[in-house]
Amino acid sequence: MDIQAKRDLLKDKFGNYYIISNASGEELTVINVAVYYAFNQMLDESLIAKVKEKYPNKVAIGKYLADLAEEHIERLESSESEGRIYDFKEVQKHYKLHVKPIYDKSLHM
Repeated sequence: MDIQAKRDLLKDKFGNYYIISNASGEELTVINVAVYYAFNQMLDESLIAKVKEKYPNKVAIGKYLADLAEEHIERLESSESEGRIYDFKEVQKHYKLHVKPIYDKSLHM
């Protein structure tokens, strides 16, 4: 397995996707991909401009962030992108996983 941080995803048995935020030897830090995108965007005028450009009508900010996560998943499912989606349980056999919860105070830009 050649798992790369910020590129590859893991998928659990419930259909949730996780991104590797840090890879160090045999240890991976993983976070829900939607949460990852939410915590890597500044709420400022440039984000508002990106959202307005993508959606002609008013839309919840969560829609934009969820779509970023979905686009990441779609890229990896296509053959046009490097990287892949790994099974969560299979990766656990080879790596020690540190799963960051939604409410973790260490999640920041």
